[in-house]
Amino acid sequence: MGGNPARIIQRGGESIHMIDSKHTDRSGPVFIVLASVCWSFGGLFIKFIPWSAMSIVGIRAFLAAIVFIIYRRSFKVEFTAGNILTAVCLSSTTVMYVFANKLTTAAAAILLQFTAPIFIILIYLIFYKKKPTLSAVIAVLLTLVGMMLFFAENLDSGAFWGNIMALISGLSMAGVYVCNKRPDTNPENALFLGFMINTCIGLPFALTEVTPDINAWVAVAFLGIVQVGFAYIFFSKGIKKTSALLACLISAIEPILNPIWVMLAGILGFLPELEIPGLFALIGGIVIILTVVGYNIWIEKTAVKDKNS
Repeated sequence: MGGNPARIIQRGGESIHMIDSKHTDRSGPVFIVLASVCWSFGGLFIKFIPWSAMSIVGIRAFLAAIVFIIYRRSFKVEFTAGNILTAVCLSSTTVMYVFANKLTTAAAAILLQFTAPIFIILIYLIFYKKKPTLSAVIAVLLTLVGMMLFFAENLDSGAFWGNIMALISGLSMAGVYVCNKRPDTNPENALFLGFMINTCIGLPFALTEVTPDINAWVAVAFLGIVQVGFAYIFFSKGIKKTSALLACLISAIEPILNPIWVMLAGILGFLPELEIPGLFALIGGIVIILTVVGYNIWIEKTAVKDKNS
């Protein structure tokens, strides 16, 4: 490849440009980390909102859409196949995950959603005929092991349909990462369109359920502006310079940080109960962080070797 980290894959006469895992731009993973940190506040701030999950989805998406309009300085959306696919995957990820949380345990929902890296490998293998590297497979397996350890103390079988919806959420989540790498996808357009879909789905619920609770409105404003709006601005910038698989693996820090914020809020007295992660959660978190950092270092070194060869 002459040191070029990008690959062109031909399929059905269409040229599909994908940033390979051997990238050299470090800003991409940094933006994905920032997005994951923003996402991780969701579990904490939702605790302060007494409304239904779909109402939260609708209002949060509406506020995030406003953030994106200000950021993009435009209402326009290009309805390309890539943008539509990405938007549908984003909406499906959110909605399926919300219903999964209602029908199964939260731990099961998160763990099954983070089967996304496996789906990414399968999508590239089936549709793009791209085989994963051994390092990628090892990184995915270690991340899944870390997730299982992290939620081991709170995981049970849950409910069948809730688990199925969580798996669909994982497949959709993989779709968000993969579709954002299509040449006909503009991440800002696609994500904005996804917010509009979720606004249309969720706002009807909000119109009948919202209350003049100042704490709830502050919390939902934070969710819409920071936890979703700012997060996806970071994501839209990072996914352009990060492989789909690496970006998905980095996002595994989101469920690790989530209980940490909840624990800190309990220590500071913002929550009535103190929730402290157990030993297995600590070990699992360390495994995930070391895997993501190690995988990132590995592909950086591989990229340098390829460039010099």
